[in-house]
Amino acid sequence: MSALGGTADAAPSSDEEGDEPQKKQAEQMITLVGDVRGRTVFLVDDMIDKSGSWIAAAETVRKRGGASRVYCIATHGLFGGDSLDEMEASDSIDKIVVTNSFPIDEKKLRHSKKLVVLELAGLLSEAIRRNHYGESISALFQHASD
Repeated sequence: MSALGGTADAAPSSDEEGDEPQKKQAEQMITLVGDVRGRTVFLVDDMIDKSGSWIAAAETVRKRGGASRVYCIATHGLFGGDSLDEMEASDSIDKIVVTNSFPIDEKKLRHSKKLVVLELAGLLSEAIRRNHYGESISALFQHASD
């Protein structure tokens, strides 16, 4: 038993792409639903760690769907290994947009022409201030046109 109540002999597992599979897996198919021809497509997730699924999705909407532009958008840009370089090299990806919630190496920032990093300090500090004074935090996330 471990301190958290589980057993210490459990087999390690991971959902991360690139991990060695236990069995040979068949190629996965990406299904595109909807018409994106001539449109800008936003691929959105919570984080970018590895690039494989991002590039595959971008290629699908660009080459099969006929999308005009593809933006990969995530809150956290972890960019493990060479993933940022791989996404940068992809002709199917126009922009990569993340926040500065996770530090990105300065050399990678200078090298990338597609990466856009959004600053969170103002939003976080205002949320803390509002919480301290009992003001609405949800008002920070309402559009001006609402």
